[in-house]
Formats: sequence, structure tokens, C-alpha cells
Amino acid sequence: MKKFSENQVFTNFLKTHPRVRADFHSGTAFYNEFVQQGQNTDSGSLSLYEINVDRGAGNLVYPFIVKDAAKNSFTVTSRSAYSALNPGETITGSYPLTASISRDYPVTASYKRALKNSLNYYKFLSPAYDFSNYENVATNLISIPSIFYGEAIKKGSVRLSCFMTGTLVGRAEDKGHNGALIQTFGTASMSGTTVGTVLYNEGFVLLTSSLPFATGAVDTWDGSSGQPKWVFFGPYTGTDLPASGSWVLEFEGTNTVPVLTMMCEAGKNEFNFSNNPTFIQSGSTRADVVENQYYAESSGSLIKNTVKSDFVNGAEPFAPVTYISKIGIFDDAKNLIAIAKLARPVKKDEEDGYVFKIKLDL
Repeated sequence: MKKFSENQVFTNFLKTHPRVRADFHSGTAFYNEFVQQGQNTDSGSLSLYEINVDRGAGNLVYPFIVKDAAKNSFTVTSRSAYSALNPGETITGSYPLTASISRDYPVTASYKRALKNSLNYYKFLSPAYDFSNYENVATNLISIPSIFYGEAIKKGSVRLSCFMTGTLVGRAEDKGHNGALIQTFGTASMSGTTVGTVLYNEGFVLLTSSLPFATGAVDTWDGSSGQPKWVFFGPYTGTDLPASGSWVLEFEGTNTVPVLTMMCEAGKNEFNFSNNPTFIQSGSTRADVVENQYYAESSGSLIKNTVKSDFVNGAEPFAPVTYISKIGIFDDAKNLIAIAKLARPVKKDEEDGYVFKIKLDL
């Protein structure tokens, strides 16, 4: 065993940006091009705890609480329902708990007022955030749960697309990385027009443009026959859906992962013994001595010489050689808490020293 020095163990942070793509078409939502994330999870939804996602209907697990003096309950249980239960009765819930990207159009005035402070706060990024742009205008609100993006949506990564029979007819992107969605593909007269904004930290997309952005893409867009508009973005359930049109929402999330890095040093003349039985020359092992008063390990066993000769049946001088295949990590009390396995054992003789870099996501 060897103790880490203070310069051999350190923690850093890795920032990742996982890609997310959500497709919406005529009754079905796809998450990263998959319809379902388990047989009990709805189309386009994610399971919060990945419980029951692949269990049969008669084999589902569920949360439960027994009513007692502590008055514990689930937050979704009403006060009247809780009062009607007798002490000792069981309160049950259900899994899986899922989240999905939702859409509100037209969003109510109360919802808009709830976002007023957040919108006005970001006016220093773009005037498109000014609440007056939404107050008296029909607005489409796309809500993205944080399980889809983590800490925040990556700035500049949001892209909205509209397809007709598989052909791109319109696209809006945050080209300036300032939260303003600009139309970059579609009707020439709409090119460069701001069609909405993104609240990256809160997980909302607001769309206000009610002008058609594609010619010839006539379909039933959100109950209105004609050409597609950005305020119509996203419906996939209900009636009067586009028969040939579909919508795509793309973005990247942000996750900061703390990483523990350990530099495990095997220096010269170190770790030159092995407990592997093949380390001892076959036939040279001597029996251990066991008496009433003591136990003594065998001595005098020969270490197998594994040095390869360049000649047929040649014998090279003995040199101790070990092969490092696993590295054990111990705590202060010398309890084994982790094992790192090498993809291929590393040959080590007394003249060589190695440093193994072990990384663990916390």
C-alpha cells in the first residue's frame, strides 16, 4: 500500500453539453429520435427516477407512507383525503413519474405576468425580451423541464425547424447567442426577423410571430388551414393536426460534473511482488506450518522467471517482473472502497516506474 501525497489527489469540474432533439408529428413526440424511454413511459417523456419503465403491468413498484403521529404524506394528497384515513392506513403513490416538453397557446395573461420580471431582466441582452413585446400579442409558450437540460440550456444552441413531407420549410435560430430567435430559413421577406426569445436559465421558449414563414406548405397548422406560423409551433396531440407537417426543437443542455482525479504512482523497485499463484515457480511451493501455538507461512519458494529469451530454449538471468491489472483505493481506515481495472495488464520490472491516472465522476 502507498499513501497519496497532497499533489496526487485533486478535484476539477467538467462541463458537458448533451444534445437534445424533440420531434413533434401528428400524435407522437420523439426524444432524441426515440418514441419511448420504456414501456410505461409516454411518447416523448422522460422518467424522473427510471422506476417501472420496463416492468410489466402486474409487477409495478410504488411509493407508500403509513399514516401515523408524524403526519407524513405525499404533497399530492389533499388534506381532506388525509383526514379521512385512519391511523395505520397506507397512503400510496405511483411510478413512473415523468416529464415532457409542453406547449401553451395562446398563453394566458396570468402566465405572461409571471414571466414579466424574468423577461425584463434580460433586456440588457436584447430588446426582444421587453415584456411589452408579449403583453398584448398572442404568444406560444414552450416549457422545457430541467430534466431535459440540467442546469441551463446552452446559449446559442436553440434551433426550431418546420418540415413539410420531410423537407425543411422554415428555421429559426439564436444566431447572436443573446436569446433572440431569428428566422434563418423560409420566406425571404421573413429572413432576419425576430420570431421569439429563449429564457435559457428558466427553460422557456416564447414565440410571437404570426406571419407565414413558408409558401406552398399548406396544411392544417394548429387547427388553422394555411401556411405555417411560428406561434403554431409544437402541437402533436389533439385534433386538427398537420397531416404532412412536423416540428423539431433542438438545443443543448449544461451539466457541471465534479471529477476526482488520483495519480497512483508505482515507482522503481516498488510493487515487485504478487499474490497470484502463478508468481511462484510450479512445484517449488512448500507447505505452511500449522501448530497448536502458531502459524508460519512457507518459505523458500522460488519466484518464476518470466524473462523471455531471444533464443530457443534459452535461459535469461532472473529478473523480478510483475503485471499490474488492478488498483485498489483505500480510505483512512484502510477499507477498500474502490477498484480500478486496467484494460490490459501493465508489465512492470524493477527498473521502470509508472503513474496511473484514475478519474472518478462524483
